[in-house]
Amino acid sequence: MITLENVSYTYSDKSRKTEALCGVSYTFEEGRLYAIMGVSGSGKSTLLSLIAGLRMPTLGRVTIDGEDTAKIDACRLRRDKISVIYQELNLFPLLKAEENAAYPLTVKRMPRKEAEQRARACLERVELKPELFGALPKKLSGGEQQRVAIARTLAAGSRIVLADEPTGSLDKKNGDNIVEILQRLAHEEKACVIVVTHDPSVAQRADETLTIVDGTIEEKQ
Repeated sequence: MITLENVSYTYSDKSRKTEALCGVSYTFEEGRLYAIMGVSGSGKSTLLSLIAGLRMPTLGRVTIDGEDTAKIDACRLRRDKISVIYQELNLFPLLKAEENAAYPLTVKRMPRKEAEQRARACLERVELKPELFGALPKKLSGGEQQRVAIARTLAAGSRIVLADEPTGSLDKKNGDNIVEILQRLAHEEKACVIVVTHDPSVAQRADETLTIVDGTIEEKQ
């Protein structure tokens, strides 16, 4: 589904060039939950951004369903195939939980009533309390905001879900709940779910764990 072929990525600052990824090759498949681990600066988030089409490889290529991401319109890629759950969540502060969940459907010009119904169903699936559907993000806890972000991903129907430290700001109970939702998304919805994490307990629940060291995949389980 997602194939990295000898992918390298180099970025430059004023004084030097840094190779964030070096010759990475790997295939990610649908229906599986992957955990990507490594110390800060090892290349984890860079890998995620390359898959999302936010950056292009310096060398090599990334393909999704056989299409080179360098040849796919980035907006179409994010609209039709990929959802990203950021650690900062990126919820719209002036939209209610239900409106945030419905946003990708609005972009796809789904009729408003149908979009609202689907958004509510997705919020129910992530077990957000119905009385919070009309709440603004600032009125929600970190765990509740994370549920809204995942409901937005479910509503979009993306076959690829990328999550950057989705449990990083949560307590263990809420973190475990989020991982369980991501597992169900992979195993029941047959999505390809890729999670960047520092948390070994998250990695233990993944189908496969990749460890990135100095821009290369050193280990897989």
